[in-house]
Amino acid sequence: MKKLLIVKTGSTYDSIRKNHGDYEDMIIAASGITTKKTDVFDARDESLTFPLPDKYAGIIITGSHDMLTFNDDWMQDLKEWILTITDTDTPTLGICFGHQAMAEAFGGVVDYRDWGPEVGYVKVLFEPEAYNDQLFSMLYDKCSVYQYHAQSVKELPKNVSLLATNNIDVNQVIRYNKHMWSCQFHPEFNNEIVADYINQNALHLTTEGLDPYELLTRLAPDESGKKLLKQFIKICGL
Repeated sequence: MKKLLIVKTGSTYDSIRKNHGDYEDMIIAASGITTKKTDVFDARDESLTFPLPDKYAGIIITGSHDMLTFNDDWMQDLKEWILTITDTDTPTLGICFGHQAMAEAFGGVVDYRDWGPEVGYVKVLFEPEAYNDQLFSMLYDKCSVYQYHAQSVKELPKNVSLLATNNIDVNQVIRYNKHMWSCQFHPEFNNEIVADYINQNALHLTTEGLDPYELLTRLAPDESGKKLLKQFIKICGL
């Protein structure tokens, strides 16, 4: 049986990893899939060769603390590999950094946000086109999600569908074709993980004009991300 491929593009803080695991662990826990049905590929290790996409039932590209504008060699390799997925029917989902990498691979532009990071428990609005989408149709019209990012997709690629937006970051969810999507938010996060991120970066957030205490008070438990990942696993046939 084919497995889910998790493409690892970074690691979380040691303190968060100790309590919640790394990004791939969070994805596995939130989606309900077992480790036996997953492979993890570290995209940052340039000694490794990217696997063939069609050998997997599905692909998830993780978030990262790195910025796509660093333009490291491994990031270029990742974007080139992403384009090879279009020739397959392998369901693919990019998360945060993965969202940005997919957007750039298809011709979009990524850069730092004009007004600092988007952090916390934030509402997004799904476009009418999302109602008929096999992955995102299961979310509400207005859905709150967990965010933590400093860069954004500033320009959409051509010939894609924008499925969700908000007044903080316009390009929240993109559909590239019938089997490839990406989202700026973190469906694998929960309120405890975001709280740990806010506490870890409280001083930096203050310098960015954000109030860590206010961000913490707005947090609430939410199962939307889990629902999304479980639906993705279902689409993969796992």
